[in-house]
Amino acid sequence: MFKRIMLFMAVLSLSLGITAPAMAAEDGNGVIEGRLINRTEGGSSVVDQDIELKIYRNDSEADSSSTSTDEEGKFVFDGLSTEREYSYELTVNYQEADYQSDRLYFLGGETSLPVEIEVYDSTTSPDAIKIQQAHTVIYTDPETLWVEEFFLFINQSDRTYIGTEGTLGPGIRQTLQFSLPENALELQPAGELMQCCVYGTETGFVDSMPFFPGGKEISYAYKIEYGPKVHTFSWKVNYPVAKYDLLVQGTDSVISSDWLTPDQPMDISGVLFNHVYGEGFTLGDTVVFEISGLPEVDNQNIILWVVLTVVALGFGFGFVLFRRNKKVQPVRVGNNLEQQKQKLLVEIARLDDTFESGSMSQKAYNKMRAEKKAKLLSLMQRAKGKSGNR
Repeated sequence: MFKRIMLFMAVLSLSLGITAPAMAAEDGNGVIEGRLINRTEGGSSVVDQDIELKIYRNDSEADSSSTSTDEEGKFVFDGLSTEREYSYELTVNYQEADYQSDRLYFLGGETSLPVEIEVYDSTTSPDAIKIQQAHTVIYTDPETLWVEEFFLFINQSDRTYIGTEGTLGPGIRQTLQFSLPENALELQPAGELMQCCVYGTETGFVDSMPFFPGGKEISYAYKIEYGPKVHTFSWKVNYPVAKYDLLVQGTDSVISSDWLTPDQPMDISGVLFNHVYGEGFTLGDTVVFEISGLPEVDNQNIILWVVLTVVALGFGFGFVLFRRNKKVQPVRVGNNLEQQKQKLLVEIARLDDTFESGSMSQKAYNKMRAEKKAKLLSLMQRAKGKSGNR
């Protein structure tokens, strides 16, 4: 009877266009032995914490399991398949912040995988959040400015900043806050900003992701339409800033500000930028600068990888972030499966380029690529299911 049921399920899966990897992992002799470690000095206990194991087959999530930590923060998952097509990922929600392991594989006859997951006590205080470096890069078109912002944030504490609950909705926390000009259009988050977790506010937008100890690279872009050849920017400082650079395409424009110091123009891949900078901005400052004499530059044939600019300034961004041309379109994923698929393909290609350039570690690359590939396979299966139902 069992064999007949399995045969029926296999035939049904084929008729519906569902692939076999959607079934749970087969029992095996693989064991994942893990431990939860709190890296906050004098931190809270990690006893009796729920640990979830996600099981993937050919990069598609197939099953999950859960257990709890013992009095030493240890946990075990056994009976796992060690076949090469299976991989595993551990997740834990600790003090309202999610932590996860790298993607785990059994290789070369391995049957046991040791793993440690580091967690931190959470805090709602932003006092330890600083901006080590900030850059604004402005490209000019007739009556349009394309603005790209880059920030290297530092969480100097040994606690995860989870922000506070605001008016965004139940369970949604506001962490990093960003100000935008009133006439900013077509916001495009990038870097470590996830589009799913960014929320607009009256003065700009906020991120809702927790900020773990260490660094975080944030970037975003928007455009501004202006009439005269003079434009005034007002930039509110939400976190202390050690160093700020402003670059404006072309050398005919004039940048006036009591906050910023002129520097020599910069040549980035054959394109000249006016360059000014400032240092030591404190919380609550409002940096104001005026750009006059804006040239009517036609950028239709100019395509720049902005990462070249920030690397030239010593910023060291690990991602190729924006590619722009004259016609800038907003990022809207919506429910279009084909559009989502193309977006993921572009993200994977950029990720590959970044890794090959040596700007990303093997560990981070493997993790991010596996996640994006899993999403892509899931979208392809959904698209196949839809086409099969027509």
